[in-house]
Amino acid sequence: MNFTPLVMPVDKILMQIKDEPGLKWPKPLSTSSRKRDPKKYCRFHKDHGHYIDECRDLKKQIEELIQRGKLQKFVKRDHKPQLKIEDKNHDDVKGDRRDHPKQVVGEIRTIAGGPVLGGSYKSLKKTYYRQVNSVHMKHSSQKNRRSYDDDITFSERDVSGIKQPHDDPLVITLEVEEFATRRVLVDNGSSTDIMYMTTYQQLRLDPKRLRSFNSPLVSFSGDKIYLRGIITLSVTARTYLAQVTIQANFLVINCPSSYNVILGRPTLNRLKAVMSTYCLKVKFLTPNGVGQIRGDQLLARECYQAVLASKENHAWVVEEESKESSQELEEVHLVDGEMTKVGTGLSTTLKSKMLEFLKQNLDVSA
Repeated sequence: MNFTPLVMPVDKILMQIKDEPGLKWPKPLSTSSRKRDPKKYCRFHKDHGHYIDECRDLKKQIEELIQRGKLQKFVKRDHKPQLKIEDKNHDDVKGDRRDHPKQVVGEIRTIAGGPVLGGSYKSLKKTYYRQVNSVHMKHSSQKNRRSYDDDITFSERDVSGIKQPHDDPLVITLEVEEFATRRVLVDNGSSTDIMYMTTYQQLRLDPKRLRSFNSPLVSFSGDKIYLRGIITLSVTARTYLAQVTIQANFLVINCPSSYNVILGRPTLNRLKAVMSTYCLKVKFLTPNGVGQIRGDQLLARECYQAVLASKENHAWVVEEESKESSQELEEVHLVDGEMTKVGTGLSTTLKSKMLEFLKQNLDVSA
């Protein structure tokens, strides 16, 4: 097994990662103590027989954690990951060597307190209808098909580490604008992606990037929240070497929440993501195969308890504009200073007939 070059010896790394949740301490050595060198001691096995810098079990675990995107600070900066390339002539592998993880800017841990292009709900619906009408017109060409097996499947191995039985929500960590953003609720029942104002502020975003969005969000209980706006942000879903970055539109609302972000169908579909609430895991397609993000079961329960305690509402829909309020009116003259208003959407013929009728019946018209 080829190991990633490290910036310091494994014994020093062990001292810094000894409390890492993903680190599994080994079982006692099975070989007879008589056959082991008593002068050599391994702090990882806590036994004699070999030096810690010779410990393949520790090196293997460190390598696995690095492959899962952790311990990046211990990897030499000039190291370029080597990929297994079955077909060097295939077009898909040209950019693979540049897909090593970037350093995140920061991490959003806690909270202090359906859009496509933005604008009004009316413009949103027009864009959506155009997409629906063109959905059967686009077909992926054979040239762009992936050569690797990109089927997304779940098995009992994916349940490992999840306390069963459970009905916990899927809460993950996702990179938003290069911030590791925790408390992201994955909700495939939501038609919009929502970001709470406290999260928006912690991302240190330029206020000018926030575009107006006129229609409010309405809950099933009738509560109405007017949006602060809509913003397009980069979202990265990753495991080491299997990562994908897209641009996602978030509706920004200002109200207390136990979550930072609610990830709805728009972003899930763009990520080509498949979620399993039983496994508490979401898997997604990338140019380097299938990536996956495991949910945090303990954090999910903490968030859910906070939701129940504060009676938070996360079931929001965009309120449609009523036809009456959206139609403009114009003022027209009848007779002797009498005025009225008619809709600008009326045809010329209908407008003329309506005005003639009102003039003939002024004595009975209000």
